[in-house]
Amino acid sequence: MSDSQYDSLPPPDPHERVARLLYASRATLSGPVYAEMERIRASALRHNLPLGIHTALLHQAGWFVQWKEGPADSIAALMARLAHDTRHAGLCTVHASQGPRLLAGPWSMAIVQCREQAADFGRRVALLAAEQAAGRPATPPAAWRRLSTPAGHAGAARQHEPGAFRRLLVVAARGSGSFALVDWLARRAGQPVVHRRYAGAQDLDVGTDLVDLATVQGLVRVVAMARRGLALPLTRAFLPDTGHLVVLLSGDAETDLALLRRIARACAGAAPAPVLLGVAPDPAAHAPPAAAALQAGLHYVPVLADAAHPQAAWPALAAAARQPA
Repeated sequence: MSDSQYDSLPPPDPHERVARLLYASRATLSGPVYAEMERIRASALRHNLPLGIHTALLHQAGWFVQWKEGPADSIAALMARLAHDTRHAGLCTVHASQGPRLLAGPWSMAIVQCREQAADFGRRVALLAAEQAAGRPATPPAAWRRLSTPAGHAGAARQHEPGAFRRLLVVAARGSGSFALVDWLARRAGQPVVHRRYAGAQDLDVGTDLVDLATVQGLVRVVAMARRGLALPLTRAFLPDTGHLVVLLSGDAETDLALLRRIARACAGAAPAPVLLGVAPDPAAHAPPAAAALQAGLHYVPVLADAAHPQAAWPALAAAARQPA
């Protein structure tokens, strides 16, 4: 599946009801993790896609997490088979519900690189499982976030609180400015960067970094995403609770408009859609992307700052993100 095919994936039908399941299990792999995940992907696309099952797979700290959506009977039959898969052990359900499909496409997968111990991850699994059993399940995106936030991060203990974090997703129209911003923020705050590797059904292997910040105004999560990553089903599933999408403009109208079109496709069906914060020092550079955002039904806020210099851009960005939409 090419970039353009991912971009053209329609948003999930809000009226479709599917079974939604998240489970965690201890990985029992003896070889390279990513190679095994690629084999899991090939098998899932061959067997599960015809059944209408969409999947997101995570590996972190020696654990697997799978988020599955599809017809209830197909999900139940699949889980019965997975219980005998020797690549994992100790399968534990952390979310089970019926609701609208959130994963727009058939496959996403992620590896989180961190120094977290398996025991710390296991404690989060046990807590989520207990909440699910008590009838207080987190939403699928919230459960995924709580599991993938390493212990010891700023605000890790508050991941379960709705609204505890303000979330900014940062994408650059050209170059790797979004990653430079996250790196600068992490160094300034003395916080670690979480490096993640995402992939889609056949390609779209992209990097994404994040840093969690404890500020006077509250907890802030800043996520740098490669442009291609906007097309991934997993990225699109998180957009409704991403408050702001920061667009680091290049100043070249054609390049900036290409990114705005990709953002519009990614945000189609997101309710609510994130507010766009366009960053460029020249007021004229904001006119074309603002018009494209308006045409797509997205709210665009111009931020007059130099996107190439994080120390100059961040104060203006932070102030804009604190303003009500």
